[in-house]
Amino acid sequence: MLKKINKTDVMLYLLSFCIPAAIFLTIMYKLGFYPFGDKSLLIMDMKDEYLGFYSSLRNIVSSDNSLFFLWSRSMGGNYLGLLAFYMASPLTFITIFFSIKNLTMGILVLTVTKLGLCGFSFSVFANYLWKKRCQGTGFVMLIFSTSYALISYNMVYSLCPMWMDGVIFLPLIILGIEKILHGKKGLFYCTMLVALFICNYYTGYMVGIFAALYFIYRIICRLSKETLKELLHNTLHFTISSLLAILLSTPIVIPVLKDLLDGKLASQSYIPDSVTNFEKLSDLFGKFLNGVYDSITNSGLPAIYCGYLALIFAVIFFILPKISIREKIGATILIMIFWLSFYYIKLDMVWHGFQYPNWFPYRYAFLFSFIILYMAVCAVCCIVSNAKINKFFVQKSIPTYTIYIALVVILVANAYDMEHNGKALITGLDNEFAYSTVEEYETFLEKTEPLVRSIQAKDNGFYRINQGYEYSKNDAMLLGYNGMTHYSSTFNYAINTLTSKLGIAQAYIWNSGYGSNQLLDSLFAVKYILADKNVPPAYTKIEDTVHGSASYINNTALSIAYSAPVINLEPDIDTGNVYNNQNNFINAITNQTTAYYTEIPYQTSQQDNNWYLTFTANSDNPVYIYMSSPEAYWANVYVNENFIGNYFTSETKCSLYLGTFTQGETVTVRVESNQTFSLNMVNIAELSTSLLETSLLDLQKNGMNIEKHKSGKLYGTINVGEGEKIITSIPYSEGWTVKIDGKKITPQVFAGTFIALETSPGEHTISFSYMSPGFTTGCIIFIVALMLCIIYWRCERKV
Repeated sequence: MLKKINKTDVMLYLLSFCIPAAIFLTIMYKLGFYPFGDKSLLIMDMKDEYLGFYSSLRNIVSSDNSLFFLWSRSMGGNYLGLLAFYMASPLTFITIFFSIKNLTMGILVLTVTKLGLCGFSFSVFANYLWKKRCQGTGFVMLIFSTSYALISYNMVYSLCPMWMDGVIFLPLIILGIEKILHGKKGLFYCTMLVALFICNYYTGYMVGIFAALYFIYRIICRLSKETLKELLHNTLHFTISSLLAILLSTPIVIPVLKDLLDGKLASQSYIPDSVTNFEKLSDLFGKFLNGVYDSITNSGLPAIYCGYLALIFAVIFFILPKISIREKIGATILIMIFWLSFYYIKLDMVWHGFQYPNWFPYRYAFLFSFIILYMAVCAVCCIVSNAKINKFFVQKSIPTYTIYIALVVILVANAYDMEHNGKALITGLDNEFAYSTVEEYETFLEKTEPLVRSIQAKDNGFYRINQGYEYSKNDAMLLGYNGMTHYSSTFNYAINTLTSKLGIAQAYIWNSGYGSNQLLDSLFAVKYILADKNVPPAYTKIEDTVHGSASYINNTALSIAYSAPVINLEPDIDTGNVYNNQNNFINAITNQTTAYYTEIPYQTSQQDNNWYLTFTANSDNPVYIYMSSPEAYWANVYVNENFIGNYFTSETKCSLYLGTFTQGETVTVRVESNQTFSLNMVNIAELSTSLLETSLLDLQKNGMNIEKHKSGKLYGTINVGEGEKIITSIPYSEGWTVKIDGKKITPQVFAGTFIALETSPGEHTISFSYMSPGFTTGCIIFIVALMLCIIYWRCERKV
């Protein structure tokens, strides 16, 4: 039988959602954010990652991509792993109702919705505690639900919306534990924990650890001879429910872990030499003040502020005699666990999945804020339920409306406190990293989207597009084309390693197409490029825009799969010279020893902050340069005093096109930085376009004829020559199923990165299909776990 809906509870929950949402919108208004001004929420990862991720959702069923595979990340990769890591929350799909142009509004709506839900979930938890100790609906809990929704953590990490899922579900999971302790069977707890694991396994991991600590704390607080049997029963429920929750989430968790094993977990994680994150434990006291922003780099301290009222009542928690010594000691231990975790790097890494965070430190700090707010709620409940206080109000005949007026005044004061704090933190973020404007975003779209749509309208084949400039690190995902660039924690380690050795810009978890050229573009099936500066004459211009961008076609681009006389599947690309590496890479494919690149001798001189590199052109072939410096982090590059680009940044430390010159022409390259610097390596080389085109045209003849390409699948025919293999530019993954003439074959790996196939000479049908590794296993575990859940809770019901 359904319980009767309590209208006052509904009012409480509505207000707990609307108040923090309204306060955040007020912050947006005061700081000039869209739609009240020109600033957008696009900053750092929100701009470089999430913007493209949200846009990619609309392409799942309408293009070459599928739920399991996405061609616009790192030449193609596991989409379910990315989805599970960043976007599995159903709320994410709010963004698909907004066009790409209006995606900034979609992100604002998503952020406001998540903040409101943080307040809602905490009010549900706090109201449950209130009703266990007091009468009626706990409208006073609006103070703490508002504070919880607008904690400093949510403000500074509003640029990473996926982490808010942990903040939303934490109170509900702890509520589930309270229900277990009050005789329930764990269904609510298990459901909420599964929901969090699915929405965001990362914060789910953190909340899972905290849930165990909280459960132990509550067991110790209630432990006695009389309650021992009951508590053992509670512990059994908690343990079984937790294990079932883990098993039920495996269809999402296993694929994302496998994806991470191909990237972040496969690379060497940086760990500082120091033992602690900051100098003194007492440094944390400064973060209990309103409006304190230091940084969200690793130099910053944890964002733990949750309102002055919460702090006051948390202190009162330790004073109230009605709260047991056990509860006070237990709360102190919980607080110290987090203080020591913030302080000591090894403990800090445990909370981060045994990885040291790359910026955005203390990603579990919301758990500490929750403890403070939990103590505040307990203190208020204890005070209100005190018989002496209730008697005082009755004796003094204090009108009810006076109490409500006082409550409203306190709510307004708390709202101002949290609004001021949020405004200060977002201003701090803006000052340190700068929020992008809506105008900047729209200008990029005007500069790029028409070129992409024009290409797609005229060519419905399968190909890649390489973009020579950027707005975000995931522009291919943003605009929905098959690209090369990608930035996320689920990066492909093999792709990142390979491309950097071939002279393409790459930094940590980001890879790109910057520094590519006709040789690499052709081998990687890049048929079109977008550029806003001079490109080699091998590319033919298609159209341009008033913003200085243009699209070009690469007529020597290969199919994504082709037959080649490959003998060595492991070319030497560790020579220390990117142009030798490129020579070796293509020669391994053609089974030749052709020098496509030849080094050009040069003379050097240094004057103040400038290096001069002078050489004589041997031909009219395109000339490229690659440099490294131990000191320089930025430089301008000039050719015969004409500016051609920057260098040494993450985006520009790559092979740079210098231009084409007449034979015998003297060329001077000037490299200018803002400080004196040394050059420990300089390679200048020319690319023989005639030799390259001869080899590429031969490879084109035996390219795969792609007849169908949709939903992460490819199907077509290919002619394999005598003694040849099939080489692809498809990143290898165990998720691929490849069939030749309808028979499944085991792929090989070329250059440690791409799929290679061996088959008999002649014409064959060939197909590629992808299923995220671990998904099938996860589904089997889920079905078994679901049956165990049904059996377990049915048995409990009979008992």
